[in-house]
Amino acid sequence: MRAIDLVILDLDGTLYSSTATTLGAVERAVRDLNERHGLDFPRPSDDLILSGVGSTRSEFSKKVFPDLPAGFHEEIDELVWFWERELVAKGRGSLYPGALDTLRTLSADGYTLAVATNAGRGYMNHILDYFEIRRFFADARCAGEEGTLDKAELIERILDALSLPPERTVMVGDRQSDVEAASRAGAYAIGCTWGFGSDSELRNADRLIDRFEELLPALGALG
Repeated sequence: MRAIDLVILDLDGTLYSSTATTLGAVERAVRDLNERHGLDFPRPSDDLILSGVGSTRSEFSKKVFPDLPAGFHEEIDELVWFWERELVAKGRGSLYPGALDTLRTLSADGYTLAVATNAGRGYMNHILDYFEIRRFFADARCAGEEGTLDKAELIERILDALSLPPERTVMVGDRQSDVEAASRAGAYAIGCTWGFGSDSELRNADRLIDRFEELLPALGALG
């Protein structure tokens, strides 16, 4: 008997490759903010922008725009989200290679699938619907909708909703927050090396995978 019933996946950096849309959205948001208010605020570096991926929306704007006056954080947040949505619709983002086929295989093999992300509700729903992958997931929860900054709590809420135990659950993600959340929730963690996290962030994961196609064998090796 296999050890895992529930596979919870992170969104950005795990299922969805958001580098192009995130960089483009921030660039356009800064331009719009400057034009609206007569500012000359500089565009953050690519590294700083991408360091914020995986944070909640409010955390993202504070991390990526640390020198922006507090009164502009809500506005820049809305502008980034607007341009993210526009760029996804224009085909700038994509699922990671192998993601769709792996979701099909896991679903056909009887695994229960869920999403846990720090993104906002609108963003999560847009990605799930635009790429037509919502049908694979029994549950999908985000920090923006659940009102929590702790992904471990998202995992616990998914477990409660699906009546599944943590010891038969794995969190699949690319950041240290995913690995730590799985540990706090009593679940396994599989780290994805193709995402935004560094190797050191994922060192405490139960397994590491370099390609989506490696997920199914990694699940079989747990327990």
